[in-house]
Amino acid sequence: MKDWFYRQIAVLTAIYDILLEIKHQHVRTHRPLEQRKRWTKQEVLDKLNMSESTYKRNLKNGLLHPIRLNGIDEYFEEDILMALEESRRRGRI
Repeated sequence: MKDWFYRQIAVLTAIYDILLEIKHQHVRTHRPLEQRKRWTKQEVLDKLNMSESTYKRNLKNGLLHPIRLNGIDEYFEEDILMALEESRRRGRI
């Protein structure tokens, strides 16, 4: 019975450690909005060397998720990096 109890404690301790690591990763990746770099649509087109038609296709396919403020598309830099990583994962880049 003691062996079973100690194994359960070990499992719960491991789960707790994993949850703490997830919490620390979440805190590191989510900064306040004022500190996050925003890109305009034109900056995305220029920096990624993307044409207007490719931009529209990526919007339609759901690869890009703009924040629309007064009709202007803006992006957080982290979202663009995640979209690039997804393209690499799918073998498009």
